[in-house]
Amino acid sequence: MSIKNIEKRKTPIFLYGITIFLAAVLFVSMFFPDSKIPLDRLRRDWLGAKEPAATTEEMEKLCTKNLVPPQPQESHHDDFAMMVQKAATDDKRVILTEVNEAFAAPNSMLDLFLESFYNGEDNITHHLDHLIIVAMDQKAFEKCKSVHHYCYLHEDLGSDLSSENLFMSKPYIDLVWTKVRLWQLILEQGYSFLFTDIDVMWFRDPFRHISLYADLTIATDRFFGNPEDHGNNPNTGMVYATPTRKNIEVIKYWIEARQRFPTTNEQTVYDNIKYELASKFNLKIQYVSTEYWGNFCQLHKDFTKLSTFHPCCVIGLKMKIAQIKNMTEEWKMYKSNNLKS
Repeated sequence: MSIKNIEKRKTPIFLYGITIFLAAVLFVSMFFPDSKIPLDRLRRDWLGAKEPAATTEEMEKLCTKNLVPPQPQESHHDDFAMMVQKAATDDKRVILTEVNEAFAAPNSMLDLFLESFYNGEDNITHHLDHLIIVAMDQKAFEKCKSVHHYCYLHEDLGSDLSSENLFMSKPYIDLVWTKVRLWQLILEQGYSFLFTDIDVMWFRDPFRHISLYADLTIATDRFFGNPEDHGNNPNTGMVYATPTRKNIEVIKYWIEARQRFPTTNEQTVYDNIKYELASKFNLKIQYVSTEYWGNFCQLHKDFTKLSTFHPCCVIGLKMKIAQIKNMTEEWKMYKSNNLKS
């Protein structure tokens, strides 16, 4: 066969390949307009704990068009709104947690929580300048003021929430639902928030694992590989949201859904309505892998990846404290060995 004949056969094969490529690009652009989401996820999963947090410019570019102007608040929430303004970053973002007397006692969760920032990497102590601690009772408020500068006493409570409340007891349920109402207030003021339970230990900056393309970012008890799959078991011990009209309506819908499930906590209610939220509001939800936001339900101890650790699936305050102290010592040993090597 002559060289000229070979050349003639190569040309149509080349053109055929180009045609397939262009058709594939057209198909993806038409039927998967949000294809940046999986690309963004793959980038985060590949880089793991080494990816830097999103820049202010990126966040503003993606979110500004849907941001809401501050909404008028009830007068008894004025102090909270002012504290949000003072604590916020330049790009209007705050970190929020809650504590009661039992968790604020000496050497209890509040002390361990704050200490974790100083034991962490990435200079995460700067996040303390934007942390609001909501106290559920007077003693917790007094303890908070002695160790932190942004403390808010939540006085609009219907029951005593100062003690260690048994899981799924009425005081426990009342306690966990207060945070969802506070999320709504923050969003209505035009601010983003990252909520973290007081028993979540911070090792690195958790913002590095938040996708810019998600409406809500939620931790998981058990993660099954796909951050966009509602089959993941959610854990509302860490939640991130931006102040869009969509998110405000989502939080309202979530709160209203409590009437359908009156004896359950906010996490269980979310788990029951997550498919409703996704379809009704076209909500894009990112579930964070337990490799990055870790816990005891699905234990990973790869300290090269962990950013936070939550002692969920451990029952009782004393046991949680003991397990957190053990995990903290392991983290310190990991850091020390890294310095030696």
